[in-house]
Parts: sequence; C-alpha cells; structure tokens
Amino acid sequence: MSRRFWLRWSRRDLRRRWVQVVATSLVIAIGTGLYGGLGGMQEWREQSNDRSFSQLAYHDLRVDLSQGGHLRAGRLAATLSGTAGVRAVQERLIVPTQVDASTRGQTVLVPGQIVGIPTGKGPRVDALAAHTGRTLGPGDARTSTVVLDRAFASHYGLPPAGHVRLAGLGRVPYAGQVHAPQFFIVSGTGFGGEATFAVVHAPLRTAQRAAGRPGQVNQAVLRLDPGVDVQTAERSVRSALDRALPQVGTTVTRGTDEPAYRVLYSDARNDQRILDVFAFLVLGGAALAAFNLISRVVESERREIGVGMALGVPPRLLALRPVLMGVQIALLGVVLGLAIGIAFAAWLSDVLREQLPLPSYAASFRGEVFAVAATLGLILPLAATAYPVWRGVRVSPVEAIRVGFRSAKGGGFAPLLKRIRLPGSSLAQMPLRNVVRAPRRTIMTMLGLAAVITTVVALSGMFDSFGATVDGIEKETLRQTPNRLDVQLDGFHPRDSRAVRDLERTPEIDTAEPTLRLAGELRARGESIDVAVTLVDPRSALWAPTVEDGALRAGSRGIVIARKAADDLELDVGDELTLRHPVRRGTAIDQVDTRVPVAGIHPNPLRIFAYMDRGQAPLFGLAGQANRVTVVPARGVSEQEAQRSLFGRPGVASVQPVAAEAREVKQAVDEFREVITVTETVTLFLALLMAFNSASISMDERRREYATLFAFGVPVRSGLRLAVAESVFVGALGTLIGILGGVAVVSWTMNELLGETLPDLGPVVTLGSGSILIALAVGIGAVALAPLLMARRLRRMDIPSTLRVVE
Repeated sequence: MSRRFWLRWSRRDLRRRWVQVVATSLVIAIGTGLYGGLGGMQEWREQSNDRSFSQLAYHDLRVDLSQGGHLRAGRLAATLSGTAGVRAVQERLIVPTQVDASTRGQTVLVPGQIVGIPTGKGPRVDALAAHTGRTLGPGDARTSTVVLDRAFASHYGLPPAGHVRLAGLGRVPYAGQVHAPQFFIVSGTGFGGEATFAVVHAPLRTAQRAAGRPGQVNQAVLRLDPGVDVQTAERSVRSALDRALPQVGTTVTRGTDEPAYRVLYSDARNDQRILDVFAFLVLGGAALAAFNLISRVVESERREIGVGMALGVPPRLLALRPVLMGVQIALLGVVLGLAIGIAFAAWLSDVLREQLPLPSYAASFRGEVFAVAATLGLILPLAATAYPVWRGVRVSPVEAIRVGFRSAKGGGFAPLLKRIRLPGSSLAQMPLRNVVRAPRRTIMTMLGLAAVITTVVALSGMFDSFGATVDGIEKETLRQTPNRLDVQLDGFHPRDSRAVRDLERTPEIDTAEPTLRLAGELRARGESIDVAVTLVDPRSALWAPTVEDGALRAGSRGIVIARKAADDLELDVGDELTLRHPVRRGTAIDQVDTRVPVAGIHPNPLRIFAYMDRGQAPLFGLAGQANRVTVVPARGVSEQEAQRSLFGRPGVASVQPVAAEAREVKQAVDEFREVITVTETVTLFLALLMAFNSASISMDERRREYATLFAFGVPVRSGLRLAVAESVFVGALGTLIGILGGVAVVSWTMNELLGETLPDLGPVVTLGSGSILIALAVGIGAVALAPLLMARRLRRMDIPSTLRVVE
C-alpha cells in the first residue's frame, strides 16, 4: 500500500474523530502550556531582579549609626573610602516623616521616610530610575524638590508630578516617581507596604533641613570592587569604624540581607515551589487523561484491527494508522500548548509586574521549561497509541474482533460482583459493573480527574486560608476600639512631656495613652525570632492583647508571645526564654540579654508582636518614657480628620490608623484573587474537556452495547441514564481523592512553603464550603452532565450498521 493511501486513511480518521482529536489535543495543550507558563517564573523573576539591582548599582554594604546618632557629612565617607575592596561610598540622611499626598478625590496621610542623597556627579550607589517624570539631578541640590517611590505613588494613583506635604518641610514639589533598589519591596512586607508607608527621596540639604540637622548624615551605602568577598570586606569595614569612630555605635548590613533583596529572591524561590506543585498536578492530570483517552480511542478500533489481520494485512501496516492519529494529536497539542504557554506566561508576568514593580524585566517565557513539557506532550500520545496497538496485533484475529467486556482479560473486577447481591434490575446494575470490569481505564480516568480537582481545591484553599489569616489579624488588631490611631513619636519622651500633653489636649482627640514599643529578639533552644515588644496596660480600656493561654497581669515580669512564636521556639506558658533588648544608659543604648518567663500566648497570626506590662519599663532603662501614643478620635471626628489634626505636630513622627495595615493586606490578598481565579478557570476547563472526551470515547467503546439495548426496545433516555450513572461513580471517586489531595497540598503549602517566604506569619489553614462546592460541581456535576452532550449521537445511531461485525 502506498504512503498516499495511509495519509488519506489518516485524514479520514481525523475527519471522523475530529472532535475527540481536538479535545485530546487541548488537554495536552493546557497541561504543557500551564507547565511552561508556571515552570519558568523563578528564573524570570531572578533574572529580572539581577538586571534591576545591577542597573541601579545596588549597594553591597550599608552602615547605619545607632538610633539618634549623627555625624558631620564627609566623616563616614573619609573613614570608609580607604578600606580595602571598597569601590564607592555614598552618605545619606534618613529622616522619619509623615506624608500628606491627599488630592481632591482622596485623603492620603501615611507615615514615611525621607532619604536624603547627594545629587551631584560621582560614583553611583543605589541610583534612582524614573518610572514617570524624572529623578533628582545636580540642579536640585539647593531646592526642595523631591521624588516619590513608584510603588506608593502608583498605589494611590498620584500624578507623575505635583506637590506633597512633608512634616518638617511643609508643601514641596515632587518631580517624578522613581524606583530605588533598597525599596523595590517597601518595608520588606512583600505586600501592602506601599499603601501604609511612603519613601521620599530628597536632596541631602533638604533632608538635613527637615531633620534640623544641617551638615549631618546617619547612613552610608558602599559598593565593592568586582570579585571582592563581601564577608572579608564587612570585617574590614567594621575594623575601620572601630578605629576611627570608637565612641559611635554602628551596625553593618549586607545588601543581600536587606528586606527587599531577601524577599524578592526568597519569594521567587518559594513561589516557584508552590507553582511547581500546581504545574505538576495539571501536567500530570493532563498526561493521565491524554494517555487514557488516546489508548481508549485506539482500543475502540480494536475490532477493525482484528478484521484487518483476518484479511491478511501485516501487523506493522495495521499499527501505522492509529500511530498516525497519535502523531496528529501530539503535534496539535504541542502547537496549541506553545500558544497557551506564551499567553499564560505573559499574563502572569504582567500580574507580577503590578505587584512587584522593577525598572527592568527579562523575557517572561522560558523556552527550556516548555521544551520539557512539549517533549512529554509528544511522547505521551505515541506511548498511549503504541500500547493498545501492541496488545491488539499480538492476539489472534478472533480475539481482536471481540468487543466490549469480552475484550478485557478476566473481565476486571466484574466477576466479584456476581457474589454480591445488588439491588435493582440488570440495567440499574450495569453502570457499576461497567466501572469495575475495566479497572485500568476507571483508575486512570479517576486519577486524571483527581489531579485536576486537587489543583482546584488547593488554589481555592490557599485563598480561603489567606483570607482567614488576614481576618485573624484584623480581629485581634481592631478589638475594643477599632478607630484608634497609633502615633509614633520622634524619640523617647517623658510621659508628661509637652509633646504628649499637646496630644492629650488636641480637640479632635478624646483619649490618649502613652506606650513603649521596642525592637527585641526572643531566643530559646538555639532558635531566635525578631519581635516588637510593646509595653501595655493590661487593664487598658483602649486596647490590650487577647491572652488565650496564661495571663498578662499588672506587675508581671512575663512576656506574652504569639502562638506561632511559641510553636517555633517550642515554648509553653511558664517556660523561660532569653529576651535580647535595648537598655538606655544615659545617652547610649546597649543591647542586653534578660531571662523572662512566658506569661501567656496571644492569637494574632503575626508572631512579631510581643507584649509586656508597662511596669517593666525600668528593665529597658525607660521608666516614665514613651515613644508611641495610642489615641482615639473625639466623638464625631473621623480617623482622617484626627490624623490631619496631628500632622506636623512637634515630636510627632507619624500617625496611622491601626486598621490601615490590616485593610491594605486584605486588599492585596483580594488583588491576588485574579491569579487564582484565572488558573482555576483554566483548570476547570481542563476538567470539562476530560469529562467530555471520556464520555465521547465511552460512547464509542460501548456503541454495540447501546445498539443492542436499543434493538431490544430500551429507550434512548435509559441509555443516557446509564452513561450518567457511570460517570457519577467515576466522578465521585475522583472528586473525593481530589478534595483529600487538595487539603493536603493546602496544608503543606501554607505551613511549610509559606513559612520560608513569610516566617513571621502563622497561617490559618482552612477550606471554605464554597471551594468544596466548586470541586463537587466540576468533579461530579460536570462529569455527570457530559454524557448528555452525546444524546444526539445516540438518537441518530444506525442500529443494524453498529451491530454488524464484518461488512
């Protein structure tokens, strides 16, 4: 037979089964496309990070003076410039501030930070890149012109240029919105920080004027020569500081330890691990489905293979026809998968660009990742075709011509049902018998569906868990007086100081309560956790933490820590831990270690929060001092009005509603819904394709059985009822496995993977009823309804032709 003959026959098969060929190809395409789109996100993000940090000459080391410390400009640079390996030094002045960027349509009052930088020519360290407008130049050195952080400005939709009010400077113009490498992630939060904290870059003179520190600096950033070991350079820098500035407290931070740098790279790695789980689940489900569907299509042609062998056609030629169909499915699936992969990668990268804005990005689609998926997409259809063909040509023609359950060796598990008395007629029992008599097909169909349902449940469960976690933070934060504001002072002030008394006497403020919040570190069993220790009044009417286990009592020496902190440090109420904390001695601040008992455990999912009785202020050398004030607006005064009334007050560094951060984190989680929704939609479509294909192929496999039933007078609706019942059995089993698998993936993702990305977050793992209903609707509902699409084919069936064995 000629090559043209086989190609013509292959085209005929393609026309006859074009719906199944296209649907199976789409299954392969979705699996390979999503794998190609999801699988390369880490490499894309890391390359984008590398390009962005390199483009802006990101610092290798940062030197900070201790809190409240300042030096004459030029002294830090002179001390560090001669250090071996140091290529460039840039001095800066960091000034806490409050930013009023309100426009006619919205109120924007947030705490912030002025970063004073030199604007003249010289070696670049932590350069700025303009997103809109322009950056600062030499001509701005003696002006009050500033530029805004791009993430903050974009979040509030601020114009490219305009004016803002800054505490200590008043109304100043801003010339643009910029990227700065240290603030690619604002405050190191990963999400929501750009809404509650504003970074403003200003000429050094302007920042000095805002701080009332003319000619002074408190920070320096360093670039090292290429190839210099950072650890060695860090030791050299510390030694130079100890020699030149023995009386000045300093800290040295590596660029790789900055929150923005650490979060960007660790987030890329850990997010990829999560994405890999979904990519493998979708690809695995598609692979199982494709293998099962193609092998079933070929096996449905088993009778024709037997007829061909009976007529003397060589087996190798009989194998060629189904192999050609497998090649068609494979090629079409890979081509469609390439298009889906490129589109999905482009869409996902656009979403991530909005959440993680950088000045430079690499190409989003990774061809090498897709090549792996495409190879699997090519091999699977051929393997799925080869196996049933190999089985078909190895048996005698008489055995190959047998169809239906007689073609399955041993009848699967159907003989076992003979010993079990089942209710109902033979027709009522037929769906269950069909399921168990071909266990390989049933199991593969069930596992393919289960993999897809696992993905759907895991995606929905992640969103449900994030929502429950944020709700837990919000519930604990907003209890008692949800409209209170947190006022941060510009340093330590006596509780009866003028700055504190002025807050208490402000007409817009009803109640004011001074507090202390200090950075600390919990240590136990070789582990350590950074915390913010707040000294509170346990009997306060404004707010006190909820204590689930133990108690926080006035005069107690103990500390109340988060449930997540207790679990991580393996502590319980009554156990002792080491608290490393600051102690003020005169004008200097030292760090000391103190053993304190765990007095209680609070339920806030954020482990960073810890609380002690305010009577323990002498432990920190701060008796009678406060650096924060909790205030409640007067009756009829809004949070924004109270916030504005405190703007620019002497001693006030920032004012922020306690509800603001919880609201912004909740909004950020809601924005992430788009990623989950789109991925879920694609996955659900994959499940529907699998259901439709499975139903279509089942009709082909059992067409003689249905024809026999119809020949004996069974109505078409009864045949459809049998097909729906069979699909319900398989769908229910696959859905149950998928739900259990989804719960396991959610628990592992939230507790293990998320713990590495956001170690301070103690997630609340949950699965909402809506997520379960979606799984049931797709896994059982859609699969059960798929056979109804075959109703037209059953009604138009030519019964005599279908029952004919040899034409």
